[in-house]
Amino acid sequence: MYEGIDNLKSLYDRAGKTFSGGPSAAQDVPRRTAQPDPVRQPSVGSGAPEYPRTGDSRATGRDNSSDVRSRRGGPTAAQPDSAGHHESPRMEVEEEGRCSPHNRGEACVPESFFDRVTQGLRDDLEHERDRRLQLADNVLKHQAEFAFAQLENERSLTSLRDELRVACGNVDRSRDEITALQTLVDAHYREHKALCEMLERKGVLHRKKQRNDGTA
Repeated sequence: MYEGIDNLKSLYDRAGKTFSGGPSAAQDVPRRTAQPDPVRQPSVGSGAPEYPRTGDSRATGRDNSSDVRSRRGGPTAAQPDSAGHHESPRMEVEEEGRCSPHNRGEACVPESFFDRVTQGLRDDLEHERDRRLQLADNVLKHQAEFAFAQLENERSLTSLRDELRVACGNVDRSRDEITALQTLVDAHYREHKALCEMLERKGVLHRKKQRNDGTA
């Protein structure tokens, strides 16, 4: 209320007139009245028309600015600022109703967004499934290759063992043959010695005389 009186006083000062009212006179006026203040004519040259002060809308339960303007013969339409002030909560309520939890997926978020997200998840799932199948195929392939290589190694090892066994048998046979040949040589030597002694006794074979130097 004091701010309105100060604004009115500043308008009178701009017009070059004196303002009789003041804070002392305004204190006697009740703060909440149902009747509007008397209409004050705007001074010439002030630059902006002055509207009469209205009662507190909170006390009366309605805004009586339209009644005052209808008395003066002016339009009853609400001012742009007051209209925006009264309509903005309604618009906010409507916007909140659009984005309420019940219809949030229908109004706030388009269906194409859910379709794109769902399609993306399906593509990722298919990709992961194909990747898992590919990895499983690679594992089976490597297992088969490892089993084949292990079988080849076992075959090679078995072949080498067989060859080693055969070589060991050949060595044993060679040793037996060498032993038999050595025994045969010894037998031939004994027979030859016995035959020579018998021929010497019969005089068929003369024994060579040894020389003085010990040679025959």
